[in-house]
Amino acid sequence: EVVPPTPAGAAAEAEAEEQEGAMEVAAIPAGAASDEEAAPASADAAPPVSRLAQTDFTPGSGNALQVAVACALGLESLDGVPNFVAAPEGYEASLSSFLSGRGRRVCKVKLTEAGCLPADVAPVPAVGTLCVVRGTSPRGDFGHVVVGRVAADGASLDLVHDPHPDATMLRPPLVWCAFFPAEGDAAVAADESRR
Repeated sequence: EVVPPTPAGAAAEAEAEEQEGAMEVAAIPAGAASDEEAAPASADAAPPVSRLAQTDFTPGSGNALQVAVACALGLESLDGVPNFVAAPEGYEASLSSFLSGRGRRVCKVKLTEAGCLPADVAPVPAVGTLCVVRGTSPRGDFGHVVVGRVAADGASLDLVHDPHPDATMLRPPLVWCAFFPAEGDAAVAADESRR
């Protein structure tokens, strides 16, 4: 979400951060992949990323998360994709409900200080797996999300699409990423120590 630094926006960002803290931070199960088919073995074979653009810049309820999730799932439009941040039940519940209807779930991983997947996430998602990455907006001191892809080293994330029209991605720190594995994959166990 893109939230300009206003008193109302700051309150909404603080509320969103509280909700983010409540979302499960988990390890990725063996075989988990975010794409419709198994993740490719190399970045060269990686699926293309949808290039949808953010259209709602309303403080506290913009649609960057909506667009980033749609792009990470390979959708060609926002039809049927809710603006998770604007949902009355909160973005976490709205995102979970949307993914469940598509046979998927959210798997959120806290990143290291270097902005990489932690070494204790085992197994690491396959190289090329798409995800949503949360960091700091280059347009101000507030959060924003973009689409990322697990890099060839299996630990770092390549930022591949910014839903914001200026396409300036994120600035550090990168905080978390979210993968969207199929519900049929091995169960995801919460790691309470990384919430």
